[in-house]
Amino acid sequence: MKFKLALFIALLTMGVIYGLLYHYTLMPIFDSGLVNCLTAGSVFALTTYIITIGLFEKYKKLKEINNCLEKDIVMDKLTGLFNRRALEGDMLNMSKDKTYSFIFLDIDNYRIFNNKFGHKAGDRVLQLVGEAIKSSIRATDRAYRYGGEEIVIILENCPKYKAYNIAEKIRTKISKIDVAPLPHITVSLGVANYPEDGDSICNALEASDKAMLTAKKRGKNCTVTYKCN
Repeated sequence: MKFKLALFIALLTMGVIYGLLYHYTLMPIFDSGLVNCLTAGSVFALTTYIITIGLFEKYKKLKEINNCLEKDIVMDKLTGLFNRRALEGDMLNMSKDKTYSFIFLDIDNYRIFNNKFGHKAGDRVLQLVGEAIKSSIRATDRAYRYGGEEIVIILENCPKYKAYNIAEKIRTKISKIDVAPLPHITVSLGVANYPEDGDSICNALEASDKAMLTAKKRGKNCTVTYKCN
């Protein structure tokens, strides 16, 4: 609103100046009055204002549409988390001079929800898990649906022991979700750190995946930190 008012005043002022200049330079030749010049200048300013605001609103609307389209490209609509495409793009831009911790999460026995209770039940489980994750991580952290029931969380400038605590917070919160009459939801999580557990971002992510698989072997519903051999 302030922008529109400022634009209107600026253009109106330009119109008046235009009218005055027109009056004192050209109008003596045509023998016309000051009022006519000011009127012409004001009409010019008003017309320009209307056209400019119309173009501005159109640009603003197109920008909002583009923002929504860009968001759709990188967001997983079901969980509200970022998608794998976003993960791959972010990993390319991650600084090798910083510390990152990775949490690799997998929903235990997820096929049971889909096969026995239907895909709607499976979708509901994913939505609830996504909500639990978003409410458990820091504002600077980013969570991605890696694929199916797998989720990756990147924690910047976070040592592995703190990442483990966050993973346990997520696991505990998910375990308390009431989905009766559906089976109890549990998750297995693996935690790894860059550069502690990998000489590259990709290797550190793979280390967190390996730690998650170890959690599965240990009976599921637990968090395991990666240990280099």
